[in-house]
Amino acid sequence: MALTPDELVAISDLDKAIINDVSEVPDWVLPAEVRGSSAPINGIPYPQHTIDVFGGLLAGTWSLKFKNPLQRVVCNLEIFHGENAPVSTPPDLSALQMTVTGFDKAVIFCPAKTATDTAPDNYFGLTVSGVTPVYRLGGRRRFLEQSGLVVIPLTVILLSTQPLTSQEASRTLSVSLKRKNESQMTIAPIISGMVHSNPLPSARDIAQAS
Repeated sequence: MALTPDELVAISDLDKAIINDVSEVPDWVLPAEVRGSSAPINGIPYPQHTIDVFGGLLAGTWSLKFKNPLQRVVCNLEIFHGENAPVSTPPDLSALQMTVTGFDKAVIFCPAKTATDTAPDNYFGLTVSGVTPVYRLGGRRRFLEQSGLVVIPLTVILLSTQPLTSQEASRTLSVSLKRKNESQMTIAPIISGMVHSNPLPSARDIAQAS
């Protein structure tokens, strides 16, 4: 049925939406979401989904404050060993340290080299602090550029599965990747990539990280 003139509302009369999540990401409860429900969440849209650029030069940092700390954060990164890579030795990640805060579970994916590979105890010697990661086979394979300079991909899923306590109004989740010794330039790879976040880690996510 067509609208009558008295039912029409001028666009200028509508409340303006204000993006005001600079300090913290709000917890928007959606009509499709029922707290405590056992129904699958596959079809729930995520307006709180964030996509951020990570790094660019010798270090990368991502940090957001959430009113809903139940978050799944995916780091899709690349470490580029350029012209200052160690000579005659395969580049690794032992010169780097990843530090996370606010997360209680993590998965680092390691590409297999053969059909009989098993998950390693670490990923190219990368040091991780703030959480104890689980290492699983998968992720993107490292590759060589035409110049022969090595790029090592780093795929990490970080989970925050603990709700706010009665003393918290919000919680900061963060991840950083940089050299352990920032004064040395002998091993100084370029760090870049993207970080994605969305709320409500699924049971599948938690099982992967356990």
